[in-house]
Amino acid sequence: MAESSNGYPVLDDDFSGPHPRLRAFTLPGINRVLQLRDGSCGFLLVHLVLWFDEEVERIDVGGQDDWGYAVRRISGSTLYSNHASGTAVDLNATQHPMGTLTRATFSYKEIVRIHNRLKMYSGCLRWGGDYRTRPDAMHFELDKALASVVAKAQELVTTPRGRRICDANPGLKKIIMS
Repeated sequence: MAESSNGYPVLDDDFSGPHPRLRAFTLPGINRVLQLRDGSCGFLLVHLVLWFDEEVERIDVGGQDDWGYAVRRISGSTLYSNHASGTAVDLNATQHPMGTLTRATFSYKEIVRIHNRLKMYSGCLRWGGDYRTRPDAMHFELDKALASVVAKAQELVTTPRGRRICDANPGLKKIIMS
């Protein structure tokens, strides 16, 4: 089975109906739905997305430029993008185009805020704004194995933000806690 660059299995898009490993995550308080890997993986990304929307910049202003799952390869590479495994999200893509220096689209204060927030996820999440060769400030992805992601999700599921996510996505808490 093919893997995305972070080691998670690529989720083929050959299904006639919804893919059983994906969930259309409802983002509470935001006029957006993001298709991501179900369970702890998607939960952790959505947890960050809600924080980003509340503390950095709104994501539901203007057109739809926020994305999750998409089967594709990394541009200029043979590796599958982490989007292909449902373990990456792009936020406000039109405001933060790939290849643009992060400091050109985010203020210094916002960059510091993002870095500080990522520490809370114990290395489970990585920001494309920190890529050295081709910055991708719109992009956030899982960066640890599933066991670490599950442990962090189980820790966050009872926080106020975690409860809001689970309330908006029935059955999610049961998946995370099992």
